[in-house]
Amino acid sequence: MSALATCDVAIIGAGPAGATAAYLLARQGYDVRLFDRRGFPRPKLCAGLLTWKSIDLLERIFGQSLDRLKDHGLIVHTCREYRIYYKMKEIGGGRLDFPFHFVERPAYDHHWLRLAERAGAKTITGTAVTGVDAEAGRLTLADGRAFGARMLIGADGVWSKARRALPEQIFNERRWRANLAATIEIRHPNDSTLPPSECACLHFGYVPRGYAWSFPGRTARTLGIAGLRTPRSGSIRKDFQTFLNSVGVATDMEACWKGSPLPYGNYLEQPVHRRLLLIGDACGLADPLLGEGIYYAHASASIAATAMVEANLEAGPAGRMYRERLNRTLIRELRWIKLWRTALFFGGRLRRYRGLGLFCRLLPKRLEAAVQGRHPFSRLLLPGSGRNHNPQIG
Repeated sequence: MSALATCDVAIIGAGPAGATAAYLLARQGYDVRLFDRRGFPRPKLCAGLLTWKSIDLLERIFGQSLDRLKDHGLIVHTCREYRIYYKMKEIGGGRLDFPFHFVERPAYDHHWLRLAERAGAKTITGTAVTGVDAEAGRLTLADGRAFGARMLIGADGVWSKARRALPEQIFNERRWRANLAATIEIRHPNDSTLPPSECACLHFGYVPRGYAWSFPGRTARTLGIAGLRTPRSGSIRKDFQTFLNSVGVATDMEACWKGSPLPYGNYLEQPVHRRLLLIGDACGLADPLLGEGIYYAHASASIAATAMVEANLEAGPAGRMYRERLNRTLIRELRWIKLWRTALFFGGRLRRYRGLGLFCRLLPKRLEAAVQGRHPFSRLLLPGSGRNHNPQIG
């Protein structure tokens, strides 16, 4: 057996969360190893929506402005118009003060991985991590290699191998699965069978505890559906077929449907164990209202990396700082978003979302600002100052 390879930080998962953490730590001179079972660029199911808070955070972390992202070819489409529907009845909409920007995830994810490598992180892709020991700071690969590290970061998504290293009193598998939304998505080419639209649309009412969407793109529209499953839930595939029929898309494209679970309100408030910190989807950090995950991937990675640097990779202090800052910023906001989800989105289904429609008519810019990250959901009913409300991350 070969000798155990060692490093300062081992990161499992090389998507936006893992690559961001690797970039920030490598820039500080730490020996960072980044592991992923897939080679890059790799396919990723995601609508690829960047809100204002994501663009703002990327500039603060990487120094890459919106114009730079466009120069790199990462921004593939932009739209300012949005509509909100109960099925096909419009209940809200307007023109965004700051447009939604769309990316294609294979190129987007690969870009941040390359930046991490240029900063000095070493990557090992194409081989799965099969074991994680949070106590010893050790991981093993499918090919038998083993690595030791002072600190571990789990950034390996919804079915995280790293998360399984958490003890049962911290991580409840049953609760986790109950808060995973089933999702289906297709890319429908821009052709004559679907009238062209430059509008981002959300449709409620097709699935009991979730929503459907139709987002514009340069060459195709992205159509999808996501919802929490309950004992009374029907088939989400049938719900998606109903939605596609409503918007005029043939359901014979079923062979092109792609599905993946989405963290939808199951964020972990205790994402730390011994030498291991969890970030991004591995920590359940996605918007429990609209499913946005890219922002939370970058943001949680920045919080984790900053805590590690300030603690000089001492596991105890780093874990405490990460947990406290994560709860004070991201998780605090996610709790409020989850409350508003129940009040406006899920609580009003039998009333045809009249509460949501009323809110869209009376305070549309307040809701827009909250989704974009310019106004906190914790103060949704209170007027804002107009200043940047994005937590100071990065």
